[in-house]
Amino acid sequence: MNQVSEVITTLEHYKVVVRDTLEYTLPRDNYDINAYNEKKRSILVEVDQNTPLKSIINNSGENGQKLEKLIRDFYDQVYGDGSTILKLAEDGLRVDHAQHLAIFRGVLPIHENIESMVRGILVDAKKNNLDVAEVEKVDLLEERLYRTVAYLTLTNQLIKLFNDYNQARREAKGEESAASKFIGNDINEVIQDLNIVRANSRITDERFMGVQDKIFELVEYMTGRRDLPMGKGFGEVIRETQDAIAGLVREVEPAFQQAYVPLLNELINQARANDNKIGGPAAGAQPAPAAQPAANNEEPQELDPKTGLPKQ
Repeated sequence: MNQVSEVITTLEHYKVVVRDTLEYTLPRDNYDINAYNEKKRSILVEVDQNTPLKSIINNSGENGQKLEKLIRDFYDQVYGDGSTILKLAEDGLRVDHAQHLAIFRGVLPIHENIESMVRGILVDAKKNNLDVAEVEKVDLLEERLYRTVAYLTLTNQLIKLFNDYNQARREAKGEESAASKFIGNDINEVIQDLNIVRANSRITDERFMGVQDKIFELVEYMTGRRDLPMGKGFGEVIRETQDAIAGLVREVEPAFQQAYVPLLNELINQARANDNKIGGPAAGAQPAPAAQPAANNEEPQELDPKTGLPKQ
C-alpha cells in the first residue's frame, strides 16, 4: 500500500464513522455501547492528533478551518458530554429521536467534504501514475452505501413528518396551526437534505438510480406535484418505497464490507510495521466548502411555493 492509498484509507474510515452516526435516527430497542464509544472517540481524535485529515485541514486555509469547526460542533452536539441527543445511562444509550435533524445537519456536510477530499487525492494520484485502483473501488462502494443509508434515514424522517403534518392539520380541522407550520418547515429541510444527497452523487448504475427515482417520486406525491398511481393510496406507495430502499441496503452493505475490511486490515498492519506512522497530507486534498442545502422548489403540500413557508 503506497502512501496515497494509506491516506485515502484513513479518510474512508472517517467517512464510515460519520456515516454510521445515522443509525441513531433509526429507533431501536437498544444500541451497541462499544460501537457508540468507538464512534465518539474516532470523530474527535482525527482532528485532535496529527492525522492525515488534520494535516489536510491545516493546509487548507479558511475552508479547512470551517470544516474543523463543523466537525467539532457536530461532536459537541451529538457525542459531547453535554449532548442531549445521545446520552449514556445505566440502562444503555438513550437517543432523543426528536432531534434527528441535528444529526443530518452534521453528518451530511462532513461526509460530503471528506468525499470531496478523496476525489481530489484520487485525481492527483492518477496524474502522477500512482496505483490507487483498490482504494478507488472502496471509495465508490462506500459512497454507494452512504447515499443509500442517507436515503433510508431521510425518507423515514420525511414519512414521519408527513404523517405528523397531516395529523396536525386534522386536529386543526383542516386549518394551518403553529404545529403544522413548524412541521412543514422541518419537511422542507428534509427535502433539501435529499436534494443534497442526489446532487453530489456519482452513483449512476440502474439499480441505484431506480431506487433514487422512487424516493423523489414519493416526494412529488407528498408535495402534490405528482398524482398518486391509479388505485394506490399513500400507505401503499410509502411501503413500496421503504421496501425498495431496504432491499438496496441489503445489497450494498455486504459489497462494501467485503472490499473495505481487507483494506482497513492492511492499513492497520502496515501502520504497526511503520510504528503507527501514517502518511501526511496528499496533494489535491483541499476540502470543499461545507455543503449547503441545494436550491429547493419541492414544498410540502399546503406550503406556499413562492416562500417555502406554510400557506396562510
